[in-house]
Formats: sequence, C-alpha cells, structure tokens
Amino acid sequence: MEKELKISYYKPSDELNIFLGDIKESVLAEIDDEIYVRLDPKTNEILGFTILNFQHRIKKGCQTIPVIGNFILPKKIKDLIAS
Repeated sequence: MEKELKISYYKPSDELNIFLGDIKESVLAEIDDEIYVRLDPKTNEILGFTILNFQHRIKKGCQTIPVIGNFILPKKIKDLIAS
C-alpha cells in the first residue's frame, strides 16, 4: 500500500520523526543507537522512524537508517517529469 512520507523535527529534544502515512499510535523499538522504528502495536507494521540527537548526527555527516524501502513517485509527478 502506498503511503506519503511525513517528516517533523522537534527542536527542544533534537528529534526527527518520519511517518509513513497517517500518524497513528505506535510502539518504538530501537534498531540502532538512538534510532527507533515505530510499529503498529497490533500488527507490527512499520509506521515510521524516530532519530534522536539529529542535529549532532548531521554535523558528523550523512546518516543512514538500517532498513530497506521501496519508493514510487505519484502519477502527477511522473507526468511533470515526462513533459
């Protein structure tokens, strides 16, 4: 199922949140040092990610999240590129 990425940054705690689709109740599981996956508590579906100490990490250079994803462009963007 296709989902939009929603990204928010909370400066007081230096926390980046990436949501896949609508924001829902979730549980967090640490998958790397201060990197969490957000999971649906009933189905374990991935709902997003949380990265703590984000600004500090970016100052060190590019960061990765240890997951693999499939991404597609919406039709309206594909049409823009094709014209």
